[in-house]
Amino acid sequence: MSSNTIKYGRKTIDFRLIRSNRKTLAIDVHPDLSVVVTAPKDAADSAVREKMQKRASWIIKQQRFFENYLPTIPPRRYVSGESHRYLGRQYRLRVHKGNEDVVKMARGQINVYLKNPKYKSRIKPLVTDWFRQRSEIVFREIFDSVVAKANRHGIEANDFEIRRMKNRWGSCTNEGRILLNPDLIIAPKMCIEYVIVHELCHLQEYNHSPRFYRLLKKLMPDWEKRRERLNSCVVE
Repeated sequence: MSSNTIKYGRKTIDFRLIRSNRKTLAIDVHPDLSVVVTAPKDAADSAVREKMQKRASWIIKQQRFFENYLPTIPPRRYVSGESHRYLGRQYRLRVHKGNEDVVKMARGQINVYLKNPKYKSRIKPLVTDWFRQRSEIVFREIFDSVVAKANRHGIEANDFEIRRMKNRWGSCTNEGRILLNPDLIIAPKMCIEYVIVHELCHLQEYNHSPRFYRLLKKLMPDWEKRRERLNSCVVE
């Protein structure tokens, strides 16, 4: 594998070149914005670069897609009065003295009860655990509601896994496992459904090819609207 670059206007595109026994050249843009080109062993370097130049506009479009898809979530301080987003709405975090250490949502607030309010270090793990528990419940509900439709389009999906990811709302591994970021719980349900359907489509079409978008359109005709809404889900 070797590193290469091409210029497209003012943009520099870095890509990794892999030689293989395949007969045609393939260009893959990955969620981390990296570009991998798999070319036949006998393909001339000039032919590879020419193909890259022809596909440069498409490559940049895919990279911008992934850039827009990266969640931007400022760090939380976990103090009383702080704003937290849940399913697309803002809620104030309130800390109270209680009979047990627990988190409860009521009256538009995320209420943290502490037996000893002096132990403020307990707030973050309590809130984090509460959000993860909610993500498990909500993601399961949405996943089960869309997987039947995906099956009708030939997509075999068994389950998903919740995993914190630095730069992704969701992902589909090479082994066919769907991963969902627990932070996705900040988004409205329509956006969570979009991410799940997006990843389900990757079980059949791993890359963002025209076939992928045709499949996505079949399963979710308004996917672009949902993606735009998701991109606006930034914790204030």
